[in-house]
Amino acid sequence: MITIKFKIILILAKLYVLINGDLLSYLIKEIVSDYIRKNKDLDFSQYSTTIKPIAIYNSKVNFRNEDKNKFELFFNNKNKKINQEINFAKSHGIYGFGFYYFFSQNKSFSDESIDIILQNKNLNIKFFLIIEKSETEINYININISYIYMNLRKYIIDYRYIKFNNKSLIGIIQADTNEKFISQLREKFRKEQLGEIYILSNTYDYSYKLDNRSIFDGLLYFPSYETLKPIRLGKKNITYFYKNLLYNNLLKPPINNNNSYRMSLPMSEFPVYYKNLKNYIFQDYSPEKFYFFNKIIIDWTKNNHNPFNQYIFIDSFNNLKYDANLGFANINFFSKALYQLPIITDMNNNFNIQYLKSNILVLIQAHIYYTDLIEEVIGKTNNIPVPFDLYITTNSQNKKDIIENYVKNISKANKYEILITGNKGRDVIPFLIQLKNVIHKYKYLCHIHTKKHNNRTNLGQYWRQYMYENLLGKRNIIKQILSDFESNSKLGFIFPEHFYRIIKNTIRFSKTDLINIDKIFNILFPKIKNRPDNINNFPAGNMFWAKTSAIYQIFNEDIIKLCPEELGQMDGTILHAIERFWLFLVKINGFYYKTIFYSM
Repeated sequence: MITIKFKIILILAKLYVLINGDLLSYLIKEIVSDYIRKNKDLDFSQYSTTIKPIAIYNSKVNFRNEDKNKFELFFNNKNKKINQEINFAKSHGIYGFGFYYFFSQNKSFSDESIDIILQNKNLNIKFFLIIEKSETEINYININISYIYMNLRKYIIDYRYIKFNNKSLIGIIQADTNEKFISQLREKFRKEQLGEIYILSNTYDYSYKLDNRSIFDGLLYFPSYETLKPIRLGKKNITYFYKNLLYNNLLKPPINNNNSYRMSLPMSEFPVYYKNLKNYIFQDYSPEKFYFFNKIIIDWTKNNHNPFNQYIFIDSFNNLKYDANLGFANINFFSKALYQLPIITDMNNNFNIQYLKSNILVLIQAHIYYTDLIEEVIGKTNNIPVPFDLYITTNSQNKKDIIENYVKNISKANKYEILITGNKGRDVIPFLIQLKNVIHKYKYLCHIHTKKHNNRTNLGQYWRQYMYENLLGKRNIIKQILSDFESNSKLGFIFPEHFYRIIKNTIRFSKTDLINIDKIFNILFPKIKNRPDNINNFPAGNMFWAKTSAIYQIFNEDIIKLCPEELGQMDGTILHAIERFWLFLVKINGFYYKTIFYSM
């Protein structure tokens, strides 16, 4: 009965959040849904690497309570469960575990699992301890060093205990505040002839100077949430997770790289909604970003440490292992980065898209305004692993002649069509004009265009290359996209995650946008009173893959007639509204969308 009541309360709580947190509701239903499906555990045992990942194990314990009997232990089945956990970790390349060890004046406690590992010599996993005083302990001054030493000794003499440079590794939280304690601990180990210890301290500050901190031997750099700058979006503050971590000086080198290590950070239960930060949602986290984040850390480690000392750390193994929404995606993507495997593996995609190879059901529509990009466009479309038709629009006869010469000679398209639409409607209206009478013949389409901003930052070039790479950059990427469509009947739209340099400026809906969106909605669906709400995203850059059944209504003559004259408008036209309308249309037709991040 209690269990049933608890479930009812949980359901009501979720409904409250969904009703009162519009953006959170949208994120859960619209972004996360594609990850819930098939993220099964993969086995990477056949691969090898010099990198030694150490996963910090955050036990489910109440650190405020020093009564060990009241701890909520993660392992209930003891030896059997721990053995399964170790085998799982090793199959993903985890070298060892870091366990927290808490102590006060006369008491100490840790996760029971480390003691079970200690007692069972057949459990073959490396480990080390991260020691920290209890929250009830004001400082380290009065700690009994002999008591601490005796409690640590049994772990450190174990053959599986991790050593750095032949020194027993001990992590100490905020080591710079504990100079006396650390000095006494070192001296105690020397006196008892247990050798030297290697003190690893944590820090978030990349300007930290190792040379001025002789009390410890190394620094572990954590990704800090404080480096993430909130971006205003309407009435909501959204922190774009990993934006700064991935691109803004993630790995600034300290003075001595040989004594510094990097911490990877998976997220659990995406999206995260903190009670004390009611308007902050880490919207932009994804397993794909986690993959590239780890590639950066791994490459840095290989460049700065010899093969015997290439350690990286993960906080925490509990979050890395499994997530209710992401399944095993985090740890699978981590292992792919660890073993330098491509972000997309074949995964029997050939089977999923086999019948597409005998039917012309895929079309590519490209608006080519800049003819110097023809080879790039055709080169990308030639990666498509199934037969396809190529539809191209441009704005002059001269450009059409140039384009046709290239298409005839190098395109692998089954057939092609080049249409002159004039210099009106950017890439949007030509797209609608060209396909309005043929869209029904195809199952899938991809739309791209020759984005190129004429400014000194080359933003348009970088943005275009990012979009092309994620949509058409490799055969395996396209296989994955088509396989996702084929495997999921309700998946209707796929586009790249937002290019990091345009997030702040473009991911928004102005009042004019919403007015124009309503205008489009009323034309296409006059019998429906209200358009769907909770749509706060769109394919910025207007390049994507789609099922034609998810968007077919937009190819409408009345919509085309709304096109304004070309005056170099930056925002606020019906064209910008159409770009923001795609996901409304997808939802109206009963489909959901997916964002991808396969290439940086």
